[in-house]
Amino acid sequence: MYYLFDNINNYNDNDYKSFYNRLNKSDRIKIDKLINNNDNKLTILSRMLLDRLLNKYYNISYFDINIKYNKYNKPYTDNICFNISHSNDYACAVVSDKNVGIDIEFIREVDINTIKYYCNTKEIDFILNSKNKYKSLFQIYCLKEACVKMLGTGIRDLKNVNYNNYNYKLDYSIDNYVIAIIEEKD
Repeated sequence: MYYLFDNINNYNDNDYKSFYNRLNKSDRIKIDKLINNNDNKLTILSRMLLDRLLNKYYNISYFDINIKYNKYNKPYTDNICFNISHSNDYACAVVSDKNVGIDIEFIREVDINTIKYYCNTKEIDFILNSKNKYKSLFQIYCLKEACVKMLGTGIRDLKNVNYNNYNYKLDYSIDNYVIAIIEEKD
């Protein structure tokens, strides 16, 4: 598995316009429906990152792959597994030979009581007993979200999502963000 992340502020409007103009019609329609300019940039950047990964590790371009969608709208191809995510000013992408999911979240204060909606008892204890409850909360949330994205089943009951059945990695290299990558085991 290989992944990249980047900040939308590292690119100028011409960079985004140039990449946007190369996108297929369905990507452009999705982007055009977004109201927020940052959302447009995040969506374009996530595809730019995916293109870099595909070029480097598979010697193909994002523009040359045939993307399909399952009934839950998870994008996929026949040969390469990939996933994208974004939060605030960061986008990320992952590619793998195995089914894979990625999620990035900005770590911030939220109502701690929300954990009862998507955490099991063991995870709630972990969060409430940690030194940084919000970091732990978003760690668990990202793992579950990445797992759901890997499985391509849509968000249902996050409380029962078990990411421990898969290979996973947590990345905290961006201040105040957590990235979770989940990949099927061999």
